[in-house]
Amino acid sequence: MKISKEIKLLVLTDFITVNISTLLLFIIKFKTDYFITYTDHSYAELMTISPVLYIFWLSVFHLKDLYKSFYFRSAVEIGLSAISGITVGTLFLYVITTLNFRELSGKGILIYYAILCILVTTGRISFKLTLNRLFRKGIGLRNALVIGYNKSSKKIIREYLKGRLLGLNIIGFIDDGKDNPEYQGFRTLGDLDTFEQIIKDNQIREIIISVEVKDPFLINNIILRSKDYNVFYKVVPSLEDIISGNVRTFELFGYKLLELFPDILSPFQRMLKRSFDVIVSLILLIVMSPVMLVSIMFIKLDSRGEVIYRQKRVGKDFKEFTIYKFRSMKKDAEAGTGAVWAVKNDPRITKYGKFMRKTRIDELPQLFNVLKGNMSFVGPRPERKFFVDKFIKTIPYYYKRLHVKPGLTGWAQVKHKYDETFDDVKEKLKYDLYYIENISLKLDFIILFYTARVVLNFKGH
Repeated sequence: MKISKEIKLLVLTDFITVNISTLLLFIIKFKTDYFITYTDHSYAELMTISPVLYIFWLSVFHLKDLYKSFYFRSAVEIGLSAISGITVGTLFLYVITTLNFRELSGKGILIYYAILCILVTTGRISFKLTLNRLFRKGIGLRNALVIGYNKSSKKIIREYLKGRLLGLNIIGFIDDGKDNPEYQGFRTLGDLDTFEQIIKDNQIREIIISVEVKDPFLINNIILRSKDYNVFYKVVPSLEDIISGNVRTFELFGYKLLELFPDILSPFQRMLKRSFDVIVSLILLIVMSPVMLVSIMFIKLDSRGEVIYRQKRVGKDFKEFTIYKFRSMKKDAEAGTGAVWAVKNDPRITKYGKFMRKTRIDELPQLFNVLKGNMSFVGPRPERKFFVDKFIKTIPYYYKRLHVKPGLTGWAQVKHKYDETFDDVKEKLKYDLYYIENISLKLDFIILFYTARVVLNFKGH
């Protein structure tokens, strides 16, 4: 997803305030008589250390989510979150400098902390207040649509007119009613049949879903029609939504909405998960290379065709990618049938292909997908676009599978049999949703343990 202009400007603001803070610390520490120093430090050294410290603080701020949803955060929240991030980073710096650079430890770190808190927090709050002033003048607003014409959507308009949804520019309503109602100057622009064209014509960035009866098929349809336009989704909350915890409460200047796709993992957890994926996939590629070489030989001897089977699958955020597998079926197995599911004792599977599926050897080339970042070790299995388009129209909440990166293995794969029918897909979705709602590194390790047991017992499908 593209980085917004305001986030780029915020990064620039942090760049200025962090480097000024580092300069002030250098002057106070080494160019005044306040501290006793035993060696002379030049400004050339400052030019060397400043970029390192800035990259350090940029990383800390990112891991603390200080760049996420900045557009809609209040000035108070921005100030408090900045101090929280600076506190965490300073504690880490204190440990490092105490062990290695005693000249910077103690009072020097405390002074640096105070300077950062003042300058970075002031810079961020000033930037936010400037942004708010621009919003009130109609500059930098995000065009928004409200789905539904009812009591809840009318309340959104009233709150918007009070200035409590600052940053949005509501264009109008989308409603499937036969007439075209209007409320306080906001009219109904069309229905879901014309929805996609309205998004395109009006450069919509925010979609607020306000339906009094929660209809998962309607949400499926909205997401399916707007997925190619880089929009953000928010939902008017019901008590059931808040209690269930399926979505995260999000406050727009005092008016509560729900994010439809909240980030469950923190940036630090995402970094750990990605690091695990890269390190383990590299190790497995080395360890399993003899098995892969032998498999290449057997596939060639067993049947005609390419060794590696390539197929387009749908990954995170509906993005298609090419998945790699060792070919376990006969050449052109779907030439006469089109896209169909594999079934038990499928005649299209080769002799060695059956063994590979039992041991999951056919999945080993997907380690390259993990390295490339298309997939993770653990997540819902990726499906073909033909089936995704079908399922999202017919299975409630299927769209949630596409909010996380697909995996080599998943909770559904270790807890349910191979899907051979439409009912199997619906049943496995329950396990995928459980994983998505409870995603954690701990759960990943549990799934990997179960997967290893399946492989060792030759119980793959």
